[in-house]
Amino acid sequence: MTSKAGYWIGGGLIVCAIAGAILWAVIGITNLISTIDDFHHVAIPGSEVERLEAPKYGIYIEGPGADESAPPVRIRVTDARTEAPVPVRDYGATVTYSFDRTGSALATVTPPHAGDYRVRTEGEGSSDYRLAIGDSVGGKIVSAVVGAFVVGGVLGISGIALIIIAAVKRSRRRRQQPPPGSGLPGLGV
Repeated sequence: MTSKAGYWIGGGLIVCAIAGAILWAVIGITNLISTIDDFHHVAIPGSEVERLEAPKYGIYIEGPGADESAPPVRIRVTDARTEAPVPVRDYGATVTYSFDRTGSALATVTPPHAGDYRVRTEGEGSSDYRLAIGDSVGGKIVSAVVGAFVVGGVLGISGIALIIIAAVKRSRRRRQQPPPGSGLPGLGV
């Protein structure tokens, strides 16, 4: 490969790194917003029957400033048919979001089977706050950020490495060539 080709390919990889990282982040954030838009909502205080599948769900509080502080809320989840309680566990991390809505993670719940579940909330809430139940947003945030850095990093480092290799090859070639006019006279060199 000529050094010119190395420069062009390396530069192209750097451009692809930037574009790829931006695209990954945009798709990740769009997916995150879509997840938040699909949440089930329960008033505080209130009670709703929600259809839940068997995977783990995140439980969030949404309202003005909920990403910084929110009123305390008690949550109880029971099987709608049997009234058997389903354990509600602490979220275990600080996760917040602020797009069209502002929310903060409170807890998780893992229904033992797909079905209808009654979600009850108690608290000093107002009509400004509500409970939101849905897929975990923590993993989607990490995926959007880390994925963008990985895509950008791998392609960017590859592009920079290719440019450096091309520059080193070009420098070696220049040192190996005799300077013009250094040949012996009369030998046609």
